[in-house]
Order: sequence, then structure tokens, then C-alpha cells
Amino acid sequence: MPYLRVYAREIPIEQKRVIAQKLIEITLRTFRLRANQRYQTSIQFITRQSSGVDSLPAAIQRGADFTLEVIGHNLTDEKQRAFAEEAAAMLTPLAPVRPGTRIARLLGLRPNSSRQITLQFNELSPAISDPFVVHSQERAA
Repeated sequence: MPYLRVYAREIPIEQKRVIAQKLIEITLRTFRLRANQRYQTSIQFITRQSSGVDSLPAAIQRGADFTLEVIGHNLTDEKQRAFAEEAAAMLTPLAPVRPGTRIARLLGLRPNSSRQITLQFNELSPAISDPFVVHSQERAA
């Protein structure tokens, strides 16, 4: 049963519902889970505050727009790659466009439209059913 944590700035509840539904579909498809496992997939949204918080993943502290932490069993490289591709494609349009600086606007430069989505995969031991992380791997998307 996969656990997903989405670390981001404030997201409206309606958008959280859409993101959660899409992430569950991506999880079922890429991890090859049965349809009835939909209800065993947990998604938690953690709002990033403007001040630095040490308990958040390092990617959030480095300024990622979204960090998606995936904790589960048997997360092969193939499954991770497939999940990362689909999740990044789904989340990228939802990430806020970073505003340009005042001087850049005065000089007629366009704002930085780059968005950063980071995925972190954590493997659970097969004998453990709660989110105790045994192995951690991070990917930037």
C-alpha cells in the first residue's frame, strides 16, 4: 500500500482533490496495483511555510515548487521512472509560475517560467506495513 506526501505551497481544496485523484490513478497504473487497492493508497498534503522548516525534505528547502514523496513496497527503477514521468507531467502545469523581479520587469525581461518538481522514493521493508523508510532515493523531474 503506497503512501504519497505532496509538499507544496498552499493549494485550494478543490485542486487537492483533483491532484489526489490523478495521483491515485497514476499509482494504480504505474505500480500495477489492483483496482481495489485504490482505497489503500494514502495521500497527504503538507503545506510549505515561507519560513525554513528542518523537518521537510531537502528538495523543498531548496525551493522546489512541488516535492512528491512516494513510500511503498517493490519500487523498482522501472516503476519509479514510469511514476515520475506521469506525475511530473501532471504536476508541472499546476506549479505556480515564479514571478520575475521588479528590475527584470522594468528591463522588459520575461518572468522565470521554470517550475521544479522533485520526487523522492522511499522503499518499505516487505515485513513492515507502516511507513518506516528503509531505503531512500530522490529524483528531480
